[in-house]
Amino acid sequence: MTPKRIFISRPIAEAGETLQKFAALGGDLIAESLVNFESVSFDKNSSSDVIFFSSIRAATFYLNEHPSISSSVQFACAGPDTADKLKVNFQISCEFIAPTAGNPNESAQVFKTWLGQRHVLFPKSEQSLNSYSSILPDHQKTEINVYRTYSIPTSIPPCDLYIFSSPSNAKAFLESNELPREAICLAWGSSTMKYLQSQGISISHKLQTGTLTELDQFLTDSLNLTIGTDEI
Repeated sequence: MTPKRIFISRPIAEAGETLQKFAALGGDLIAESLVNFESVSFDKNSSSDVIFFSSIRAATFYLNEHPSISSSVQFACAGPDTADKLKVNFQISCEFIAPTAGNPNESAQVFKTWLGQRHVLFPKSEQSLNSYSSILPDHQKTEINVYRTYSIPTSIPPCDLYIFSSPSNAKAFLESNELPREAICLAWGSSTMKYLQSQGISISHKLQTGTLTELDQFLTDSLNLTIGTDEI
């Protein structure tokens, strides 16, 4: 089934070329995040050998309050997208970049091996799933909450295709909406898939790498998005 109305829990600027073209050609696209974020106070005296950023958002909330970091500290992050944004936005280069952005459990094991016996600081959300920190002993890690996520109540009209980019967005959606039984549901990575499945929702496809390139390829190759006679 080629979807006629599509929802993605991201703003259109972060939805990828295929969905942007779909909308530009008149396709019915609802592209909006259903969550927002706010900073929380945290201890700025924590020191570690390594700082691990699970997302550019965690990095932004931490670095905005803690811009001066020892030159001996190494940085690690959960995927190439975060690494690229750290380089552009903060001129930070990561010595460790998670090899599989869409599979945090597998990547966490690789990170643990890379870390060795060093101590790591995790700036994170209050709602973090702690995929990386949970596999480390307490003496080897410090976890600090630097921001919280909260839902934006939003009514979404029934769609043919739903693309959920995070567990928090999926949770926010279900607080105000129901998923049509016949709808196609895409999960952005393992964590989002597990949350949706825990709510009894069947996943049609999981984005393995969690990249826009993979999303674009799936939409064009598997769903063959069309608008009238204009093929995407």
